[in-house]
Amino acid sequence: MAVTNEVGFDMLRRLRVADYVTLSNALCGVLAIFTCTHQSFIAAHVLIFLGYEFDRFDGMIARWRNETSEMGKQLDSFSDLISFVLAPAFMLYSLGFRTPVDQGILAFFVLCGVARLARFNIASHLTPKDAHGKSLYHEGLPTAYAALLMSTAVAVAQWLSWTDDLASKVSFPGTWGEAHTATFPVVVLGAGMVSKRFKLKLDGGLSIPASTVVIFGACWLAS
Repeated sequence: MAVTNEVGFDMLRRLRVADYVTLSNALCGVLAIFTCTHQSFIAAHVLIFLGYEFDRFDGMIARWRNETSEMGKQLDSFSDLISFVLAPAFMLYSLGFRTPVDQGILAFFVLCGVARLARFNIASHLTPKDAHGKSLYHEGLPTAYAALLMSTAVAVAQWLSWTDDLASKVSFPGTWGEAHTATFPVVVLGAGMVSKRFKLKLDGGLSIPASTVVIFGACWLAS
């Protein structure tokens, strides 16, 4: 009879500086979900944006300190799942997109996000890298970019009191019922995340923070 030996795994000792930054991303995602329950979508967007910044810096810190590990890779994916897949889906659900078709679309988005993160874990090494080990392009739409597009749209709508405009519905024949028209772009974002033909060369390191400042600066002037 085979004898199995218990193998100790001291998780806390295995965590590195970059891993704590990754966990900060997960914390932002959890807080964003909690914030959505109070209809505070602007605050939820800020938290998702902060999660993106933590997600961006954990890789930089890991490469700088040479702390890349399998533990860090798994933490990164689970954190991204919370902040960039579940949080934006819950944001739309909290906004009132709850018809059966709406829920089907949001479930599709979540499943596409899960599939993309799993694919990234096993195939990211196949993407061409630069001299610093950074991928030359994104295969498919990154979950963070999809989340920021969704959360920015909702936050801007709340800031400018346009949420009623997002509530417009379209009726389907038969037993399909109704769906909010604002959920249809979510199908495109979900499909973009799992696409292998879509290769995005955009580096969001500076462009996303800059565009965020421009968008909300415009909202400030318009309000």
